[in-house]
Amino acid sequence: MSKAKTKIVKDNYVRKLHYLYRIGAIPREVGVHMIDVFHDDYCRLINGRGRCNCEPDVRLKWSMQNVAKN
Repeated sequence: MSKAKTKIVKDNYVRKLHYLYRIGAIPREVGVHMIDVFHDDYCRLINGRGRCNCEPDVRLKWSMQNVAKN
Protein backbone atom coordinates (compact mmCIF):
# COMPACT_ATOMS: atom_id res chain seq x y z
CA MET A 1 0.00 0.00 0.00
CA SER A 2 1.37 3.37 -0.92
CA LYS A 3 0.07 6.64 0.33
CA ALA A 4 -0.78 9.25 -2.23
CA LYS A 5 1.28 12.40 -1.80
CA THR A 6 -0.79 15.50 -1.40
CA LYS A 7 0.58 18.76 -2.64
CA ILE A 8 0.71 21.43 0.03
CA VAL A 9 -0.67 24.70 -1.31
CA LYS A 10 1.21 27.72 0.02
CA ASP A 11 0.33 31.37 -0.03
CA ASN A 12 2.32 33.42 -2.55
CA TYR A 13 4.03 35.40 0.21
CA VAL A 14 5.27 32.18 1.86
CA ARG A 15 6.69 30.98 -1.48
CA LYS A 16 8.45 34.31 -1.89
CA LEU A 17 9.91 34.14 1.65
CA HIS A 18 11.25 30.63 0.97
CA TYR A 19 12.78 31.80 -2.32
CA LEU A 20 14.47 34.81 -0.70
CA TYR A 21 15.84 32.54 2.04
CA ARG A 22 17.24 30.09 -0.56
CA ILE A 23 19.07 32.82 -2.50
CA GLY A 24 20.43 34.41 0.68
CA ALA A 25 18.42 37.66 0.62
CA ILE A 26 17.03 36.82 4.06
CA PRO A 27 19.71 36.08 6.68
CA ARG A 28 20.27 32.46 7.63
CA GLU A 29 21.94 33.32 10.92
CA VAL A 30 20.09 32.85 14.18
CA GLY A 31 18.71 36.11 15.48
CA VAL A 32 15.75 38.44 15.17
CA HIS A 33 14.75 39.54 11.69
CA MET A 34 11.91 41.96 10.92
CA ILE A 35 10.40 41.44 7.48
CA ASP A 36 7.72 43.63 5.88
CA VAL A 37 5.29 42.05 3.42
CA PHE A 38 3.26 44.49 1.29
CA HIS A 39 0.26 42.87 -0.43
CA ASP A 40 -1.57 44.25 -3.47
CA ASP A 41 -5.07 45.70 -3.03
CA TYR A 42 -6.71 42.77 -4.85
CA CYS A 43 -5.06 40.10 -2.64
CA ARG A 44 -7.55 37.53 -1.35
CA LEU A 45 -5.69 37.25 1.97
CA ILE A 46 -6.14 40.95 2.72
CA ASN A 47 -9.77 40.93 1.63
CA GLY A 48 -10.53 37.89 3.81
CA ARG A 49 -11.44 35.62 0.88
CA GLY A 50 -8.69 32.99 1.00
CA ARG A 51 -5.00 32.52 0.28
CA CYS A 52 -2.60 35.18 -0.94
CA ASN A 53 -2.84 35.40 -4.73
CA CYS A 54 -0.84 38.59 -5.38
CA GLU A 55 2.87 39.26 -5.93
CA PRO A 56 3.73 40.95 -2.63
CA ASP A 57 6.79 43.10 -2.04
CA VAL A 58 8.94 41.56 0.70
CA ARG A 59 11.60 43.67 2.40
CA LEU A 60 14.01 42.99 5.23
CA LYS A 61 13.34 45.88 7.62
CA TRP A 62 16.09 45.13 10.15
CA SER A 63 18.12 42.25 11.46
CA MET A 64 19.92 41.54 14.71
CA GLN A 65 22.17 38.50 14.85
CA ASN A 66 22.48 36.39 17.97
CA VAL A 67 25.62 37.43 19.84
CA ALA A 68 25.31 35.20 22.92
CA LYS A 69 28.09 32.66 23.38
CA ASN A 70 26.65 29.86 25.49
